[in-house]
Amino acid sequence: MRKFLLLVLVLSNLFWLTETKAQTPLIRPITFPVIGSVTYWDDFGAPRGDGSRSHEGNDLMGRKMLPLVAAVDGTVRSVTYPQATYGYSVTIEDAEGYTYHYIHMNNDTPGTDDGKGDGINAYAVDIQRGNKVVAGQLIGYMGDSGNAETTTAHLHFEIRKDRVPYSPYASLQAAKKITTPVERPVQPQEILPYGGFQGGANVAVGNLDSDTSSEIVTGAGTGGGPHIQIFDEGVQEPKFGFFAYAVGFRGGVDVATGDLDGDGIDEIITGPISGGGPHVKAFKADGTEILSFLAYDPKFLGGIKVSAADLNNDGKAEIVTAPNKGGGPHVKIFTADGNVFWDFFAYDKAFTAGIDVAAGKGLIVTAPNAGGGPHVKIFNSAGTITGEFMAYDPNHRGGVRVAASSNQIVTAPLLGGPDIRKFDTAGNKLDDDSAFEPWWPGSWDVATRNGNTYMSTGPNTRRRTSAREVDFASQFFFNNND
Repeated sequence: MRKFLLLVLVLSNLFWLTETKAQTPLIRPITFPVIGSVTYWDDFGAPRGDGSRSHEGNDLMGRKMLPLVAAVDGTVRSVTYPQATYGYSVTIEDAEGYTYHYIHMNNDTPGTDDGKGDGINAYAVDIQRGNKVVAGQLIGYMGDSGNAETTTAHLHFEIRKDRVPYSPYASLQAAKKITTPVERPVQPQEILPYGGFQGGANVAVGNLDSDTSSEIVTGAGTGGGPHIQIFDEGVQEPKFGFFAYAVGFRGGVDVATGDLDGDGIDEIITGPISGGGPHVKAFKADGTEILSFLAYDPKFLGGIKVSAADLNNDGKAEIVTAPNKGGGPHVKIFTADGNVFWDFFAYDKAFTAGIDVAAGKGLIVTAPNAGGGPHVKIFNSAGTITGEFMAYDPNHRGGVRVAASSNQIVTAPLLGGPDIRKFDTAGNKLDDDSAFEPWWPGSWDVATRNGNTYMSTGPNTRRRTSAREVDFASQFFFNNND
């Protein structure tokens, strides 16, 4: 009986080898998908499980957190999130319809085997469905996720065409090897206002000329200088830029837009995020300064947030300010010539973590910085509260950023994932989405106008400063394992 079973095993292995070798070798021009030392062999077609299925790729054995790179120029077709039974994975499709599958990507906190690494330790920046990649671009990290938890860390790598698997072995043998990932491309919907600067940006949207389209305005975050950049919608190169304060100032700049003189064209309003004093300025789109005043005591250095909208229906925007940190939740409203119109405290006076502020026609919206809960409040121009709601889980203490128009409010976590939410002015949630990966923790800013919403990244050591439009209709980044 034992001899018979041995004969069956030998014959089955011979059958696998015969079937594997019978397939016409496929050699695709690829970049080797791992940077670092790995071992692999042609195990394509090897029996798996109880023998009812076969191995449809090659396993590249290495160590956790080895960089995985795109094998080809192409488009990300699938990003598994949350983790599936087979772990974290990415699929890339090239121009000829071949797909390249990366399976069992890392799911651990680096240096552990805890299974709690989440997407941030599985995937690289901008690896989300629909994004373009270039060969050699970092896409993630080697691991043992899913049903590979009991094995050595490895990449299960597949090549398919029309879902039919082909042995990747010959392609791997012929692949170009690199030692450093190449720079990731700028995405079609992305603005990089400050090149490779990682200090983040604040964002505003307004109509800065006489046409019907909007312009996007950014102010550099802390460390980047008081650099204001202006972009036409859909254009990645800036149309104009200027410095709102002394060039050497590094405290960061908040930005807003509003029609201060009633001519139908918005001006740009700025305020220092930290340091520099509570110095509000307003500019024409060509950088001409038209207004300058101090919103609070000149000795206050906690920074300010700014917004603007027509609050009293006189055809001109008022400027709204709030202390960023350390000044209490003291909201002030100024006329277009810098005189105080009204002021009030949006929260308890003892709360000194700072607040964000946004204005829409006839309304003011506030939200606490980190430490204050996701408590969004809505006021009229007299400081009378007209509504309030929790934008996120009541236990969220990462702070909230707000943007507003006459009929909607948009929120973003100050700290946390890029969960952008849209509400009506009664606090009813209308939609949610993002322009960034849902697993990416960070800080964010948000702006909205005429139904168009933009978000920008805050300070982050792994991500260049980026601003993008949020397409609430698409939901494109949530995968799914197709």
